Amino acid sequence: MRPTESPATPPPWMTTIEVKLYGHLTEHVSSEADLLASYRELAEAPDTPAAARYLIRMVVEDEERHHRLFHEMTAAVGNGFGWTHDSEAVPELVYGQPPRSLEEVTARFLAAEQADRKQLRALRKELRPFRDTSLWDLLVELMEYDTAKHIRVFTFLRDHVARHR
Repeated sequence: MRPTESPATPPPWMTTIEVKLYGHLTEHVSSEADLLASYRELAEAPDTPAAARYLIRMVVEDEERHHRLFHEMTAAVGNGFGWTHDSEAVPELVYGQPPRSLEEVTARFLAAEQADRKQLRALRKELRPFRDTSLWDLLVELMEYDTAKHIRVFTFLRDHVARHR
């Protein structure tokens, strides 16, 4: 079995809800496989303009990461029921007192991402004159989305640490 594949049939001891979750996770990856292949094909086609190729490759990277995450969630379902032992599964949230250093680092990283968000907003304003002549505005906007995602991650960690202190 390759790292991005999951066993086809869940074990009989899983509940209906667990089987449905497993099916949803595996079906998502399977249903998008052809679409991802089409994205790659368009990104590599010689007649695809360079800017489109550049942007489509970014989408391919995101989709590949999404597929990996779905595989890791599927593996976690299997690990949680003793069905599989995949070291690449999404880890369980640990309950108990986290190290103090995690709380401090998380606060520092959260502040850095919030500062980055402000800088990116200011940069987008500066890039307004280039909206119709470059990809810069779009790329900075996408970085803003990533920064929002990073803020969400560090907020989650901060809150999780606070609940288990």
